[in-house]
Amino acid sequence: MVHGTQDETAEPAAGIHARALRLSATPGHLIRRAQQVHTALWAERLHAELTGPQYAVLVSLAQEPGIDQTRLAELASLDKNTTADLVRRLVRQGWVIRSVDDGDLRRRVLWLSTPAKVAMRHITPAAKLVQEDLLEPVPDGQRSAVVEMLASIAFQEGAPASAAAPGDVPVLAQSRTPGYLIRRSQQVHGGIWSRHVGTELTGPQYAVLAALAAEPGADQVTVGRLASLDKSSTADIVARLERGGWIRRANRPGSGRRSVLTLTPAAEENLDRLTPRVAAVQEEFLSPLSPGETRSFTSLLARIAYRGSPPREGLATPRIGTGGLPAARRAPGGVAAAVAGIH
Repeated sequence: MVHGTQDETAEPAAGIHARALRLSATPGHLIRRAQQVHTALWAERLHAELTGPQYAVLVSLAQEPGIDQTRLAELASLDKNTTADLVRRLVRQGWVIRSVDDGDLRRRVLWLSTPAKVAMRHITPAAKLVQEDLLEPVPDGQRSAVVEMLASIAFQEGAPASAAAPGDVPVLAQSRTPGYLIRRSQQVHGGIWSRHVGTELTGPQYAVLAALAAEPGADQVTVGRLASLDKSSTADIVARLERGGWIRRANRPGSGRRSVLTLTPAAEENLDRLTPRVAAVQEEFLSPLSPGETRSFTSLLARIAYRGSPPREGLATPRIGTGGLPAARRAPGGVAAAVAGIH
């Protein structure tokens, strides 16, 4: 059984809390939470009419019209199944046109529709505001640096072949767009996790166990908040871990029907064995950065993920949310109208 922590340069990114990593200092957890923040900010500005991945598809088609679905997936950093689903939706909604390639009748190619090109003139400014909102907790002088470090992490396994220069459709440069880089970094982290931890435990499952290692006897609501999971995901993960013998549930005296959760002895032994592997995931994830950059990046990413600074030990983890954007900074009125005009 392995005990202990990583070396001093890795510790700020993956501080050991008892037998588990401290989530508020773990890059993989912070990336997942930052992605949730980006999704919430996006919904606030674009009213969930168009998702971030859908925007990435439209950006890719604006930059390289007439490409096939395989090339589109590469440019948008999406897997094959997700790309197929998004394309079907966008074709059905009138955003994308699918046609047969004149040079190869077996090949289907994709184009932006004319209404989509018009709508992008309103959508892209709103998408840019989302990125500004996302970086708002980062000091002005460090925003470019955090984007550079995100890009180093996101493209550590190689960048897709460069897209053509944008034409007359306004788009964000994805290689400099924080939300896109965070999503791609999360994919990189997932790949590294698979190599080090495998299928024995997922990242969100580890987060639940780490939350209980930090706060034994917490109820399910508290565990979900600490692990940055929604109510449904928390209930599903807790049920799976309970069936697997990792978590024990008991009634709290005087609390009515509310039960508390604790780790089983088997879970504690497994955490002792798995936590060094999870720490190795974080170390490899941050490997494109120098030790100094690692400390800076983890601190700045925590600001993004927690909309300011992570909670101190013993304090409640804030819920994911935008906190309400000032009315003047909400999505321009033209976005809703432009999107409505596509359907």
